[in-house]
Amino acid sequence: MRLFPVLFCIAPVVACSQSVTTLISDVTVKIGDGRTLEHQTVLIADGKILSVGNVLDFQGNPVRVSGTGKVLYPGFIDAYSTRLQKSAPEPKQEGRPDTNTSAPPFMWAGNRKGIYSDFSTASLLDFEKDSSSFENGITTAFLAPGKGSIRGAGAVVNLLPSTVKERVLVSEGPFGLSYRGGAGEGYPSNILGVIALMRQVLADAKSTAEGIDVGSPKDNLKALTDLAPLVTGKRGGVFEVNLDREIERSSRLAAEFGFPYMIAGGRDAYKTISLLTKSKTPVLLMVDYNDEPSVNPDKDSVAPADRTPVEYKQERWARWKEQISAPVQLFQSGVPVAFSSGTSTGDFLKNVRVLIKNGLPANDALKAMTINAAKIFGLDSQLGTVEVGKMANLVLMSGPMENESSKVEGLWIAGTPIVDPTKGGAK
Repeated sequence: MRLFPVLFCIAPVVACSQSVTTLISDVTVKIGDGRTLEHQTVLIADGKILSVGNVLDFQGNPVRVSGTGKVLYPGFIDAYSTRLQKSAPEPKQEGRPDTNTSAPPFMWAGNRKGIYSDFSTASLLDFEKDSSSFENGITTAFLAPGKGSIRGAGAVVNLLPSTVKERVLVSEGPFGLSYRGGAGEGYPSNILGVIALMRQVLADAKSTAEGIDVGSPKDNLKALTDLAPLVTGKRGGVFEVNLDREIERSSRLAAEFGFPYMIAGGRDAYKTISLLTKSKTPVLLMVDYNDEPSVNPDKDSVAPADRTPVEYKQERWARWKEQISAPVQLFQSGVPVAFSSGTSTGDFLKNVRVLIKNGLPANDALKAMTINAAKIFGLDSQLGTVEVGKMANLVLMSGPMENESSKVEGLWIAGTPIVDPTKGGAK
């Protein structure tokens, strides 16, 4: 798998002051790369995994956790979410041109609709804990800006309080991009205008990075200069798109300005496998599927005029089945795939289990939540597998994660017990 990141800024890892020395005994370990080890003892200390296997002559008095009948996983990674951050502030309105009746030069600078490239996620983080993520075994997330068409840089974040040094692992990740974040009243008012505005802003940013004065007002120059890593190809972009034509459009736009890219969402990514395989483009597949639609006829109590045609129900089910089975094709093709929650983590594990029931091997699903995501973000030396020396981001479950009855009983982030198995709940 190609490592996606190009010169990301990765924060150094420093031992967490709240890290607890913990010994988990007689546990089944799912390494995260397809391997399974039975009846293992795992020791974590100073925020890292110190030993997997036999622990001999350990000096100290660790917190002891029985893993009998339980399964230990690497902490799950949510590969794309727009949650847990403040919204970027709106630009000043003073001097804004009337773009309904005129088209002044540098219209975007005066009417910055959808342009928020100068506000990064790392500067907008707004959370101390995230219980819904913990309940789903998520310890780490790539948090991306969710506002605008050209967005600021995302960040890979451990879901820890703001006072903990291990919170931000990648402070300057890929820039967010969307075709649906700038249209509305005035220019741009539709998707064609959004795309035209994006191309103009990226072109201005590229010229600015090359030392050309494009004449942009000084108040808006930062929106261009902050895009320099993107338009010079030193860092990538992540397009939040689902339709196949949007994925193809994103490929052309990234090629035009010479930056690597990822797809977030990717509902129709299976329709563009040849394109994604050729470019080795990662897909951060959003697992937010609806429940399986019914194909049963409406009950007789429903008035004939209000009944949904059975043919429509069957067509809707066929579309759902096609989409729910599609991830298998992506994995088989070799496209780098990680799983993302999008705007809500509440049904993350539930939806992963639906994919497994519809043909996705459980090991592939686990890789998409662990080592695949870690590789995509250049963090596989720290995260993604249960191995000695890696950060102690771990999830202890009552059984295999693909079982509906399995629950998160313990969760550690950088060695800190967030869901403490010795206390039976979240801290």
